[in-house]
Amino acid sequence: MIESHTRIVMLLALMRELEGIMQAENALLGQMKLERLQALQAEKAALAERYELELRRLRQKPEALAELAAEERATLDAALRGFQATVRANAERLRRARQIAEGVVQAIGESLATSAADTSPGYGTPARGPAGGSRIIAVAFDRRC
Repeated sequence: MIESHTRIVMLLALMRELEGIMQAENALLGQMKLERLQALQAEKAALAERYELELRRLRQKPEALAELAAEERATLDAALRGFQATVRANAERLRRARQIAEGVVQAIGESLATSAADTSPGYGTPARGPAGGSRIIAVAFDRRC
């Protein structure tokens, strides 16, 4: 009984830590602090590995869950459902951020390719920077993703 309770407490603590990291990721995405976001990934991966290990251990001993009081099982179930929802939302937010970043890179690449091919002067000539050799590209970022 003590071992199963300890495993549950460990699992809940790991879920809280991972949720904290996902909240930090969301804040960093909103602030466009991508370097710090990348540094956070190692910590997230290590915690996720420990979480998966504890969850596997718990699943290997179903009797450990049977030993828990109904109230503890309900708490664990609610925590797992909330955690899964947080993970799905975090994955979706990261997916959207990636799509946006890839879209920006693609737009810049297409713009550069167009400006390299467009050498004819006249109406509709792309705006040039002060040196005349660089092209001004309008870019907008949505910080709400």
